Amino acid sequence: MSEKKLLARIRKDGRKIAKRFKLRYLSISTESSRVRSRFGSCDEDKVIRIRLYNLSDGRFLKYPGLIHTLCHELAHLRFMDHRNNFKQLHQRLLEWARNRGIYRPAY
Repeated sequence: MSEKKLLARIRKDGRKIAKRFKLRYLSISTESSRVRSRFGSCDEDKVIRIRLYNLSDGRFLKYPGLIHTLCHELAHLRFMDHRNNFKQLHQRLLEWARNRGIYRPAY
């Protein structure tokens, strides 16, 4: 899969999740390759950035991990901290995505 197709898939799933929870963002893009300390970000600019690649081998990260990061960043649209309200929303986003087959964590 190409980066373009992977990002399109993430954006499509992001729109579904955001719509269900009435979350608004400007765009979903890739995290800068210079950023090495996190998997994603969402600042007050409402732009979600997600790292697509594993830093050690350059391969795409697994899709469940990307969706987990996406849900984390979507939750930041409502709560810019990591307190209980944020954690609860993050879990609700993941659960909803899991129930719709978007998020399939490996066990």
